[in-house]
Amino acid sequence: MKVMKTAKKIGLTIMLPVVTYLFFLILCNVTGHPGFGVGEDLKTIIYGAVYSTMIAQAMSINLQTGRFDFAMGATLVLAGITGGLLTQQLNFGPVMMMVTIMVMGIIIGLISGVVYVSLKLPPMVISIGLAMIYEAVGFMISTQGVNLIGRTDVLIFARFPYNLILMLVVLVILVIVYDYTKIGYNRKALQGGQKIAVDVGVKEKKNAVWCYAIAGALLALGAVVYLSKFGKIAPATGLGSSAYFMNAFLPMFIGAIFAKHSSQPIAIFMGGIVQACLDSGLARMNVSTSLTTVINGVIVCIFLIYSSNVYKIEEVERFKAKLARAVADKKERTTAE
Repeated sequence: MKVMKTAKKIGLTIMLPVVTYLFFLILCNVTGHPGFGVGEDLKTIIYGAVYSTMIAQAMSINLQTGRFDFAMGATLVLAGITGGLLTQQLNFGPVMMMVTIMVMGIIIGLISGVVYVSLKLPPMVISIGLAMIYEAVGFMISTQGVNLIGRTDVLIFARFPYNLILMLVVLVILVIVYDYTKIGYNRKALQGGQKIAVDVGVKEKKNAVWCYAIAGALLALGAVVYLSKFGKIAPATGLGSSAYFMNAFLPMFIGAIFAKHSSQPIAIFMGGIVQACLDSGLARMNVSTSLTTVINGVIVCIFLIYSSNVYKIEEVERFKAKLARAVADKKERTTAE
């Protein structure tokens, strides 16, 4: 029985990405655009899934406890520029580049967390201000950003299988942190109700700082993957850094819906695969960037509407189950009489 339940959960977790992949595979072949999901296109999908998942993981860790961090893109850019410049100047290898950028991301995340708990202002207000500051600092450090084009010995984390290995390691760590540590337990408690959680002894400020630090590390890994793909990261101004996390909403919402069948980090990765298949499939069919953005927005709205009203569906299911039990009990009493 336990094996059947586990198999059912696994099936429900991977169902949406499998269906999405098969849908675009068939659609592209039918419309005369073969090549989706095979060869180089499959590698592109894996890259897109890894990148969007890193950002979605960072977004969800704060957003689901009521903190939307608008400085995520600026954190990614600043960590990528500072860590990339150090890699360039000190001639680091790929592992040291990743570690350096991660350290910078964690430091930036800690700064964001400390500012948030210290000022006690709405997260949106603080994060917009920090985004502008981080963008300005990145521009001050280097107006051209960092350029590592040609360093194929360093830029490996966008290539298969290194990107997939990195993703799997991150998922294992996140599952342990979310499901088996005090940080994860406190985060879930705060997600269920901050006042109640604080009343029973959860230290909300400490947990918030931890969450910002973890988000900073994840955003830094996103910067590593992005830098490995394109070879450079340029500073952004005027809140232009927000473009770096716009594709993370769909994986996050999918992860929130399917988390009940799996650990949330794994569910978000499944959402990342869906996002990558969607982008690659539309690109394969020569759909314009603007129309792709519209389609993405519509799908995100659909998932947002569903996730906001899923409790109604669950209430109906519970009512039906309760009604079925009541009818069964009545039949048993009638038979006994």
